[in-house]
Amino acid sequence: MEYERGKAEIGKLAGEYFGEPDLNEATTRLRLIDRLLMDCLAWSPELINCEQHQSGDYLDYVLGAPERLAVVEAKREGRHFVLPASDVNQRTVALSTIIEQSESNKAAVTQVLGYSLMGGIPVAALCNGHQLVIFLGSRQDGVPPLDGKAIVFHSIADMAENFSELWDAFSRPALNAGNVKRKLSRRSRMAPPPERLSSRTHGYPGFRARSELETDVRILAELFLLDIVQEEEVSDEFLRQCYCTSGALSQYALVSKEILRTRYSAATERARIESVKSKKGTSTRLTGDLLASAITRRPLILLGDVGVGKTIFLKHFLRVDAVELLDNAAVFYVDFLKQSSLLRDVQELLISTMETELEEQLGIDINEAGFVRAVYNREINRFRRGIDGPLEQSDPQRYAALEREMLQSHLARRLEHVQRSLEHLRGTRGLQFVLVLDNIDHHEAEFQERVFVIGQAFAETWPLSVFMSLRPDTFYASKKHGSITAYQPRIFAVEPPRTDLVIVKRLKFALQQLETTGRIESFPRGLTIDSGNLSVYLRVLIEAFERNDRLKELVDNLSAGNIRKALDFVSTFVGSGYVSTARILEVHRQGSLYTLPIHEFMRSILYGEYEYYDPRRSPVPNILDITTNDGREHFLLPIILAACQARGESEPEGYVEESAIFKHTQELGYAVEQIEAQIERGLEKGLLQASSGNDDFRSLRVTASGGYMHKRMLTFFTYFDAIVIDTPIVDPAVRQKITVVASIQDRLERGEVFRNYLDRQWPFDAGATTFSWPEASEALRHDMDYAADRAERARARMRGRASA
Repeated sequence: MEYERGKAEIGKLAGEYFGEPDLNEATTRLRLIDRLLMDCLAWSPELINCEQHQSGDYLDYVLGAPERLAVVEAKREGRHFVLPASDVNQRTVALSTIIEQSESNKAAVTQVLGYSLMGGIPVAALCNGHQLVIFLGSRQDGVPPLDGKAIVFHSIADMAENFSELWDAFSRPALNAGNVKRKLSRRSRMAPPPERLSSRTHGYPGFRARSELETDVRILAELFLLDIVQEEEVSDEFLRQCYCTSGALSQYALVSKEILRTRYSAATERARIESVKSKKGTSTRLTGDLLASAITRRPLILLGDVGVGKTIFLKHFLRVDAVELLDNAAVFYVDFLKQSSLLRDVQELLISTMETELEEQLGIDINEAGFVRAVYNREINRFRRGIDGPLEQSDPQRYAALEREMLQSHLARRLEHVQRSLEHLRGTRGLQFVLVLDNIDHHEAEFQERVFVIGQAFAETWPLSVFMSLRPDTFYASKKHGSITAYQPRIFAVEPPRTDLVIVKRLKFALQQLETTGRIESFPRGLTIDSGNLSVYLRVLIEAFERNDRLKELVDNLSAGNIRKALDFVSTFVGSGYVSTARILEVHRQGSLYTLPIHEFMRSILYGEYEYYDPRRSPVPNILDITTNDGREHFLLPIILAACQARGESEPEGYVEESAIFKHTQELGYAVEQIEAQIERGLEKGLLQASSGNDDFRSLRVTASGGYMHKRMLTFFTYFDAIVIDTPIVDPAVRQKITVVASIQDRLERGEVFRNYLDRQWPFDAGATTFSWPEASEALRHDMDYAADRAERARARMRGRASA
């Protein structure tokens, strides 16, 4: 329909145009060029940026958002482009030929070419309202722009008669699809990157062998550090000792605390979101709403990202903070983390849970005969007054059978029977009921919406207070277009606690349990564990997370508020094949406490179970990876992260318009497809976060993980040494020198080759962008020197032992 409307509009424009050589540039733009772009070629006003400032100049039209696809230089209608005399069917001509036709042609082409080159905008165009010249101004195919070709339209009549060609060249869909680039480029797309070292490494990624001791310690660590929170039998003592307050801002985050503080503020005013915490602890509003929600018929939604601690908050709130309030209540807790994502009958799961919990918590069997008769006492009396009532005297056996049949019909409707049972218990015993639907956010969005609708229905029609946990992105999407739009739930935000405090509390509790009882509550009865080795490990970690700021900074930022991920990092370290368990235990036997170096912890995270770094399996991405055979692209993702962070610091919520990032990186000379690929990789790896708005006009902000990756991680030799196997090297001579090596000395030499290669690929002057590879390279060199000194000291100790 856009094409048909454009075709009709260009016909009107051609019919109305008779040539007015006295029109100035502003009038030409208003009467002709604006109509050509917006009415004929489907460029909506929000996708056109007029008079955009760039390097001291103002660009007449920049087409495209967020990526800048084309720059159009407007000339007054009387400024005629002298085009080569040729058949209009020959749509492309050499740009040099156009330049040679006149000095004014040359000046116009040079002017718009400069805009294109300075802004990294791939397509340049000249238009005087009735003529159009289109060419590639910023190229990545090795052809100088002035040696390329141009697409020309000689007149408005030419455009109207050959509208399909005009549409396929310069319409919004055509430029988005890259049609001009495919038509005029020497190659239709940028060359792919060369092979990685991993592609020629036998058995990649391999597996890192563990000793039997390391395997045992790892299993114990998972039991004590990770699994304990998911167990329903987790003790109140654990909740009291290990719970950390939601929303405590980290002092180790490398992004602005304002960005951390406003994680949920974007929706606070729109959706009236409140925090679960107050200055004195848990919000009194939340406590007050706990049972009042059964009267107001609105569910309570806990909003928080995956891993921020919604589960432990719920358990702590229900069993510690609100224990007195719930003294006469039954809590029905449904953990959807333990349920299959293919679960279809959610209602069946809920009513089965209620039946089971009523019997286990209160000793009430809702199918017991006496209870059933009490619930349906009104129906029994009505039956007695009915037409079969006289049978109670004349035929008691027949009457009893009919009455039993009537009661069985009620029991057959299980959903209604459970609801009636709860209403009966509330009315006769004053019992209150709370239904908790936890970990819904571990399932797909459609399933989350379905559970929300069911939870809303229970809150509206049952004598229940309903808690549900959701992710912010699911909530925002549903609030706009989904089922939440129709309801007004009470919403409370659960923000992440300080990671280092959670880890230390969890480690100390695990150590206490291990040394006092050798077990945790969730273990089978009679099972105890006597593991001095694990105790040593736990003491080492407690010491490290209490004193080592660099380690706390690493875990806090890489986990980006996901407490589950942070604990997984710790569990991964314990018993890792990259950590010498024997050495740790040996130091302990000598009466000392092993000091944990950050590089050992980092290696366990980077490699996990594998011999070589594999970005598909590692929680740490390779931010120097490239998608094209362009060495400058190694720095593109760090540049994007740094630009988002620097510009976002001055914004209330830390968001930067994606179009501003495209403008900055295109002006640095990066191609649109490179920028798009690296932004999407940043989003996929959790280094960037997109606003919940329209995808066409979204904004971006850096996460704590993204800030750490470009500021710190690139300066660690341990990281640099890991990712070299996954980074394509565009220089063939260097690529031959990058091989698989084992010894620390060989790895340092390979790292120096890799670092020098990147130094040569860095093309920018100081201050051109907020990320500086030369500064990162210098910090990396210092860390490599430190690693070399450390290795030399280790060799000296070994020589001393050998001589002894």
